[in-house]
Amino acid sequence: MTETPDAPGPSRSEPDSHAGKNAGAARFEVMRTVGQVGSVGLSFVLAIAVAVAIGLWLDRVTGWSPLFFIVFFLMGCAAGVVNVYRITRLLK
Repeated sequence: MTETPDAPGPSRSEPDSHAGKNAGAARFEVMRTVGQVGSVGLSFVLAIAVAVAIGLWLDRVTGWSPLFFIVFFLMGCAAGVVNVYRITRLLK
């Protein structure tokens, strides 16, 4: 008796090229999303930090201690919210 070979097809030792591409694309999307979320938080914090620094500097220069700090803190919060809104609108 003669033995017949197995049916042709990809061997188990060869990686499926489609699975590798899909896994790489999925990883890329996850990293892209993580980067975008990180930029949202960073944008919010930096807007407040820069505004507070300017407010504190103006308070020191003018001697009107809490006035510019409070005004620029509120402006920084508003700018942070606007930045978050713009970035999230672009993500959709």
